[in-house]
Amino acid sequence: MEIFLYGLIITFGVLSYVVGVWQMLKNKYLPSTFSRVIWVLLSINSFAGVILSNSSTSSILLGLIFLSGNIAICIVSFWKGIKTIGKLEYYCLVLLLLSGLIWIFFDAPLVNLIISLSAHFIGGIPTYKKVWIDPTSESFGFWSLFFFASLLSVFVADTTSLKTILFPIYFVIFDGAMSLLTLRKKNL
Repeated sequence: MEIFLYGLIITFGVLSYVVGVWQMLKNKYLPSTFSRVIWVLLSINSFAGVILSNSSTSSILLGLIFLSGNIAICIVSFWKGIKTIGKLEYYCLVLLLLSGLIWIFFDAPLVNLIISLSAHFIGGIPTYKKVWIDPTSESFGFWSLFFFASLLSVFVADTTSLKTILFPIYFVIFDGAMSLLTLRKKNL
């Protein structure tokens, strides 16, 4: 049963990024290339934090999918993205550097993971704002597929410690909320 659930986590997680890349190729999603580079760096940081904080196997699997998916979207953004940078990207970059310094000097991978997820949340605020104004501006498929992968990751994990499932819990909340916002009717 556990292997089957891992297979579902992989399926839903990978399909989420397939939807994202497909939308980019169809010019329905045009991310900032600089933002996508920062997301790759954050996902590397998060993945390392997940591994080194002794997270569950399902959390590590989800982190690997998150890292791989962000790399794929970043690569595609070099020819299908927009070349702009805003203040928010700089702020996320500062948080990324801060978490790296904390990690180097204090060997605190869990703190590093928390800072990385905080940067992810802050970087996602404009997307929340955009989908609040126009629910059709984001893909239900993209957000809901990773939400389901995250939910399964929590379900299959040993939940005796919050730190072992912190990564998927964050995405259950973040992507679950985004999925719900995309389901709203426009002009509410």
